[in-house]
Amino acid sequence: MPKRYFKSFRQLHGRLTFSYMLISILAWLLVELLLLAGLGWGMHASRSFLLTTALKSNANAAASLLAGDQGPDRTGLAIWLKQQQHTVDKVFSYTGLFAVVDPQGQVIVSTGAGTSPPPQGALLPSQLSNQAGELLRTYLKSPDPGGSLTRHSASTGVLVLVPLEALEKQAAGVLVFQADDLHIRSSLWLGIGVTFLLPASVIIVLCVGAAGAVFGAVTSRPLIRRFGTLADAADHWSRGDFSVLVQDPGGDEMGRLTRRLNHMAEQLQHLVQVRQEQAALDERGRMSRDLHDSIKQQLFALFMQISGAKALLLQRKEGALTRLEQAEELLGQVQDDLTNLIHELRPAMLEGKRFPQALREQTGQWAAQTGIEAVFQVQGMRSISMPLEEALYRLTQEALSNVARHSEASQVHIQLLFLPETTRLTIADNGRGCDVSSQMGKGVGLLSMAERLLPFHGEVRYESKPGQGFVVTAAIAEEGRKDDKS
Repeated sequence: MPKRYFKSFRQLHGRLTFSYMLISILAWLLVELLLLAGLGWGMHASRSFLLTTALKSNANAAASLLAGDQGPDRTGLAIWLKQQQHTVDKVFSYTGLFAVVDPQGQVIVSTGAGTSPPPQGALLPSQLSNQAGELLRTYLKSPDPGGSLTRHSASTGVLVLVPLEALEKQAAGVLVFQADDLHIRSSLWLGIGVTFLLPASVIIVLCVGAAGAVFGAVTSRPLIRRFGTLADAADHWSRGDFSVLVQDPGGDEMGRLTRRLNHMAEQLQHLVQVRQEQAALDERGRMSRDLHDSIKQQLFALFMQISGAKALLLQRKEGALTRLEQAEELLGQVQDDLTNLIHELRPAMLEGKRFPQALREQTGQWAAQTGIEAVFQVQGMRSISMPLEEALYRLTQEALSNVARHSEASQVHIQLLFLPETTRLTIADNGRGCDVSSQMGKGVGLLSMAERLLPFHGEVRYESKPGQGFVVTAAIAEEGRKDDKS
């Protein structure tokens, strides 16, 4: 089981899925770090506001201790002030003092953190810096019940003034906090991270990783399918079957690669065809040598036998009949050899058939194989040479092959015309067409069709425009046909 699991991740689909999952997790961790940085900056920037809110939240309890019948409850106020200091010490680290003063600014109770608190009865404004003391005097002269004062500057440090209201909504005193520096404790960050952020982060990372893996598996599947289609086509190509092309209309790098490989397969198919034709030419050369070594020698022997028989007849000697019988036997051998060679050179579809019939059957077979409608028409009738029949037959094969591969046509019209001075073959489709000038030279198909008619002094014309189909017209003049016969 573990081997199968790791094997799946060695494949492209598994790697893409894992990369999507890893990128999703890393992206979320980056977002989380940015959120933590933003939270830390926000808390640091608003630390004075947080401190003021904490001090105001429990101010009502101190107001009741200030408004007792026997005067301020100093013991209760001292305990309350220690509680306030303990609350602040959990969150902030600082060096400063807490004090509760009456409306005249005299210290009722006080405590300090890292510094000596002012004694009871002392005037607190005189114990502070000049600017902080002046702010406290101004606040005491016209206190705003319910309104606190917070200042944070280099001259005052951190100064927080919170009014302690009596039952008549009159200020019975003021809670004063003054510190030179104020920082949020690192232990608070650690506690928040361990208690809240770490468990939440683990759960979110697992969810994000699972979502990334599912997304990667789904989105990479079409790409893997395209690679699979290309691999199947490559298997056919490796077996020499270059007729299989990959249909991939994508405009990305994969689509461009597929189109280039399709073009390569088409070129290789043409190359194989050219080599097959070259092999046929080599075979014809072999047959030519066979003609020279067998039939030519037999014809020479036949000539000698007929000459001998002629001489015997002129001299009225016996033996002429024997020589004629031997000549007849040699002539039969020559006829058999020629028949065998002709059968070897002639395409199978042309064997024993008239050329229009063979061309019609070829067109019907092609239409059945490709599903493209083919209309075949013959006008006139005339005997043409066997080499010309083969050339026109091969040209039609090439033209129909191009229609099936490139044109996206639904119908092909093949017309064979035997005119008084010309034999004309036209193959026209209703496909997408192309710019002929831009296609010449890109492949061997169009050139090979023209080259087939060169020995017969024929020509091939190509007519097409984008969206208007493609027309191939092959024309062989009567002179060319006569030259071929001769």
